[in-house]
Amino acid sequence: MVSGTNNKLKTVWICHFSNADIRSHLPLSNRKFINIIAKIRGRKPLEYFDFAPWVTNQINEFKNFNDVELHIISPMKGLKKYTCEFNLEGINYHFFKADLPLIHIDVPNALYFNRKPNFKLNRYFISKFIDSIKPTIVNLIGAENPYYSISVLDIKNIPVYVSAQTVYNNPLRDSYSDSLVPHIRDVEMSIFKKMRYFGCSGRMHHDLILKYQPQAILFKNLYSIEKPELLEHLPKKFDFVFFAGVAKKKGIEDLLEAFALVLKKKPKSTLNIIGRCSTTYKVLLDEKIKLLGLSENIVFDTFFPVHSDMYKRVTESRIAVLPVKLDVVPGSIIEAILLDIPVVTYKTSGTPYLNSEGESILISEIGDIDGLAKSMLFLLNNPEYALEISSRAKKFIEKTYDNTTNAKILLENYKAVINHYFYNTPIPENLIFNLNEFPIYQ
Repeated sequence: MVSGTNNKLKTVWICHFSNADIRSHLPLSNRKFINIIAKIRGRKPLEYFDFAPWVTNQINEFKNFNDVELHIISPMKGLKKYTCEFNLEGINYHFFKADLPLIHIDVPNALYFNRKPNFKLNRYFISKFIDSIKPTIVNLIGAENPYYSISVLDIKNIPVYVSAQTVYNNPLRDSYSDSLVPHIRDVEMSIFKKMRYFGCSGRMHHDLILKYQPQAILFKNLYSIEKPELLEHLPKKFDFVFFAGVAKKKGIEDLLEAFALVLKKKPKSTLNIIGRCSTTYKVLLDEKIKLLGLSENIVFDTFFPVHSDMYKRVTESRIAVLPVKLDVVPGSIIEAILLDIPVVTYKTSGTPYLNSEGESILISEIGDIDGLAKSMLFLLNNPEYALEISSRAKKFIEKTYDNTTNAKILLENYKAVINHYFYNTPIPENLIFNLNEFPIYQ
């Protein structure tokens, strides 16, 4: 088995993430020209912001592992140089410039991706990094992002472990998503067909991957969750909050309809919507809000560049309504729980898991607008019960989603993959995704 320096396990993550600390070490453009174009077109200026916090959280856990040499390969829009490499707190970072000009000037992604680009330059950078690092294992985080995930199709003689953030080739996406991009589906499917080792956080992704790759070996892979710092409990300005990418699959349109029903009973109720939203979809939502007569009761916050600032805003609401349709257990639900905010959501393949030791969140069937509204009203009218389930949920999350434990399990997954790939050693049963732990909820 190939190892890193000082017999450390040499590991590469190929992913896309951003946080303020990392950005402070990168030579980033001020995007002056692009923002001039944005201003001419009446768009907001492009800003750098935090995203994919689960990657940052997982990196923080791996900093504590003395037997791992971790290398992060990631695209970074706005780099002044083609590549930038540095070591920070024992982690090796390899960034490459991945500007996609058409996307920067707000041409719809589908228009770009439908051209089926092969991302030759991105693949070149990633391949050069891997050739230089010579890792023992590569972990792809996010097969649904072809601008970097396509690179694993070039990897030979190194085991690749694919962590599922989502499954783009989900048949339900036809109903629940705003737009579909054939090229994303094609690249993800090619990865499913070629790779064998996958990590999943829930039953839906497990079953879909096994459907597309019957020879897959699937591991339990819970992401390291964002644990908000203890925040001062700010005065409540809103009754409800929604925070996520503002998209149809996140249930925002259902929430607006449910909120309209709530207003019939509680006409002074308020809703704060927090999240990034495409310009065209925002126009659609504004029309819907106006049609439903909600304009005076809703406040939009497009996004917060720093994640912790968003948390402060979230704590100004009494109840989080997060009617996700395509996720398993979305990070926003866990974040709301850790912020001591009771949650109303939809029944996915994962959300009932949070109620396995007593009701911790209120769940309605997907598309049940009346049920969603009733749950919102119930918590609004019963603050003591809202506090009870919020407390129960937090205890469950803190016990079940322990970041250090889950990072150690991920490391054991790597070792099992390496031994299976190079020596055909059987995968330990305790690492295989356990269907009994994640049943199909009827």
